[in-house]
Amino acid sequence: MADSGDENARVQQSADEVLERSRSPLETVAEEAEGHQPILVRSETDWKTVQLLVEDSHRASLTPSLELALRHFFGNCKKDVREISRCDLMIVLIYVIALESGLIPAGATLPQVCRLDKQHTYRTFDARIVKHFATQLPMECFRNASNFYRLEMTFAHNDIAGCAIVALPSADLMIVNVIPNFTKASTKNPCTAIPVNFHVPSVNAVRLPLCFQSLTLLSVKLKNDLFAPFAASLYQHFYPILNPSFPGLPQELQEKIVAYAFKNWKQVLQNVFANK
Repeated sequence: MADSGDENARVQQSADEVLERSRSPLETVAEEAEGHQPILVRSETDWKTVQLLVEDSHRASLTPSLELALRHFFGNCKKDVREISRCDLMIVLIYVIALESGLIPAGATLPQVCRLDKQHTYRTFDARIVKHFATQLPMECFRNASNFYRLEMTFAHNDIAGCAIVALPSADLMIVNVIPNFTKASTKNPCTAIPVNFHVPSVNAVRLPLCFQSLTLLSVKLKNDLFAPFAASLYQHFYPILNPSFPGLPQELQEKIVAYAFKNWKQVLQNVFANK
């Protein structure tokens, strides 16, 4: 029985080594430049312990990108900690979640290692971009004399119009709007209400995880209510017929789609089908 157990252990170890080699532990040039440590994939990897998104934070520790953003905020806000409000910390949260949704500060330049040779219209999350911009939170957002916050954002990999994230505190609620720059403000713009005191129970510059709770609920709410609808409206406005699977459609179906398309989109569709 002992020999059988040893043999099973050796087989398991061999399988783990194959899996690790499939995701080479050697960093790419881009990862090395960013100080990125790749996650080794093993058969027993507990993915629930890998902190990647804001929603992976818990009361013991925050996800690294959120912790970076908070330390940057506390170090540069030029306020006494007693003057920092829960709404201020909520804006930091919203900013990092916006980064996770593919947005970056308007006018910012992507780091060289994150620039793409080809536009990836449907790509949103890039851990390196989130980490890079976590320490570039626009601090002027917190110095507005009016009782609201405004963040100008744009998509990381698209040279197209972005949006303004406008947040208005009202008692215990924060009303957050995403206003696209390519359309007039209207009641159709994505909007949601966030209970600030529920998600930000305290302001603690020393023990950062104690500042927040229920971040999974908040992150999913913001992405579903604000950032996903904004991205959908943007794609509909600028890329109404762009779909990654179009070139793979059968030829006869491609011809029918072109035939039924509006006159000004026929050539665009033909170029998409031809992978131009």
